[in-house]
Amino acid sequence: MQGTASVIKRTRNAVRDFCRARAPGLVRHVSTFHLTEDRKLLEAVILRQLRHDPAVKRILFVGCEWYTKPYESRFRSKEYWTLEIDPGKRRYGAARHVVDALKNLAQHAPPDYFDAIVCNGVFMKTAIETREEAEPSFRACVHCLRPGGWFILGWNDTDDLRPYPPSESPVLAALTRTRFPPLGTSEHRTDTSYRHTYTFYRKP
Repeated sequence: MQGTASVIKRTRNAVRDFCRARAPGLVRHVSTFHLTEDRKLLEAVILRQLRHDPAVKRILFVGCEWYTKPYESRFRSKEYWTLEIDPGKRRYGAARHVVDALKNLAQHAPPDYFDAIVCNGVFMKTAIETREEAEPSFRACVHCLRPGGWFILGWNDTDDLRPYPPSESPVLAALTRTRFPPLGTSEHRTDTSYRHTYTFYRKP
């Protein structure tokens, strides 16, 4: 447990240093934002595992905000992509950045291309908010994910925030729920009021 706390502390400090060098005004906000348990888990455990996994060479991170900008620096030895539908958030994306809806991913990447796709905080009623939008988006991810690749979905498990339970998705049902090594489970709900949950899938 102490080891995980140490990793979280190092991660927080690294992001703070990154922002201090590039945008000093963000440092105070980054410190506050990193108090959320779901963000700590994403950065200190999930992204760290993907970074150190030699089988993960190409990764797509879906959804960009100011606080996701430092993530590219963690994957310098890999091919790191970002996708965001809002063109105004291009400045928060990676060098390999796609401005488009997730459902159109296949127009930008070939089939079986990515080793991991992280879709965190976009399957919600303020982004991908309906089944009609979500299912084609999930299908595009499956299409561009290689067999054995990771699809990681971060979502809020409350009726007012999620369009519908991921367990009801026929597209996701074709994937295999798989234990994520550092967590030892295929689904982890964080201790947050919005019940932020990470579900881990692999493409058969």
